[in-house]
Amino acid sequence: MSFDCVVIGGGAAGMMAAIQCKENNMQTVIIEHTAKLGTKILKTGNGKCNFSNTFMTKEMYQNNNADYAMEIINRFNVDDTIHFFEGLSVYKKERNGYLYPRSEMAASVALALTGKIQALDIPVFFETSVKKIDRAGSEYVLQLEGAKTNTIKTKTVILACGSAASPSSGSDGSGYKLVRKLGVKVVKPLPALTALESDKKNMKLATGVRALGNVKIMVAGRVVAEDTGEIQFTDYGISGIPVFQVSRFAVRAMEEGQRVEALVDVAADIKEDDLLSMLKCAVNTRKHQSVSESLSGLFNKKLVMMICKDVGIEGNSSASDIDDDICQRLARYMKSLHYHITGYKGNDYAQVCQGGVDVSGLNYNLESVDNPGIFFAGELVDIDGRCGGYNLQWAWSSGVVAAKSAFDYCNRQE
Repeated sequence: MSFDCVVIGGGAAGMMAAIQCKENNMQTVIIEHTAKLGTKILKTGNGKCNFSNTFMTKEMYQNNNADYAMEIINRFNVDDTIHFFEGLSVYKKERNGYLYPRSEMAASVALALTGKIQALDIPVFFETSVKKIDRAGSEYVLQLEGAKTNTIKTKTVILACGSAASPSSGSDGSGYKLVRKLGVKVVKPLPALTALESDKKNMKLATGVRALGNVKIMVAGRVVAEDTGEIQFTDYGISGIPVFQVSRFAVRAMEEGQRVEALVDVAADIKEDDLLSMLKCAVNTRKHQSVSESLSGLFNKKLVMMICKDVGIEGNSSASDIDDDICQRLARYMKSLHYHITGYKGNDYAQVCQGGVDVSGLNYNLESVDNPGIFFAGELVDIDGRCGGYNLQWAWSSGVVAAKSAFDYCNRQE
């Protein structure tokens, strides 16, 4: 059994790559080690599939490979992505630059892709793993496990096996082992877009609270990342999109043995002097109530209870006992809640991974420098973007570029 291209992985990047290959009349097969294509797509955007973003700059990709990412994305950009999905009758809905299918259902995107694969009659080997890839003259021989045949031959291979994030979707990190067997360098994969754990006292008092705020990550006393948005306070630490956005920097620093702290401003939209005035007004006009009740027009009561405990007062104490000095302490602390970060949620929780195939071993066609005819796409590569559709755009773009590069490679061999 021989093919022009074998695509390993049936996720977003893999399906896109397979479609492009087949539309270029390449004999193509997808090898997927689960029983279904596109499982992880269904989880994206809280089930709505934020498939891209109109605000596309290199700053949206968070490691040293941002220039490489944009080189690939510019060859199949956001407009190309919109046009592609419109061709599958998936129409966009934009919200502050975030692009969703008009249906706001992730299944719409997955069904469109799987439907196209069926229409193109692309074979899929489900519940099949690739154990080894060997060079055999001008072709590659893949050793399979789980398929009716033990080996297949191909002119090119596109590895789109995903990262180690969200293993329940099939993205279990098994692709890294296959990559290393090829002699390709892999940067240690670590969770990104994940929640952070802390040993902060009293934090359980605010469990379940969501509040607009700013979070800064401090490493060795220096701010290395910050973001603003809705922060979620949990019994283990902090979560929410702003925390996800900065988490990669905290995770990497902890892996390097550095002390990491997070500073949370729960009044990011208010200047400290104005906040102080508001606190004084609240406790004076509602002095017959408790502190947490008097400040409930400003902050969630549970959050106030935690903050009060942190600064050494009881949230249930009378507001009449709160003088100007205490208001000053509260205002100052609300602008900078301190969390010592002791850990992070792992791959079961993380949306993507940082790390993966080192781009220094790839050319700008996503081809292995040392293994001509082998290409990489999607999360397997050491590219990770922020929340907001950036990781899916990388999947679409890298899938297309890898496929076109595989087509060009085959033509050069003839």
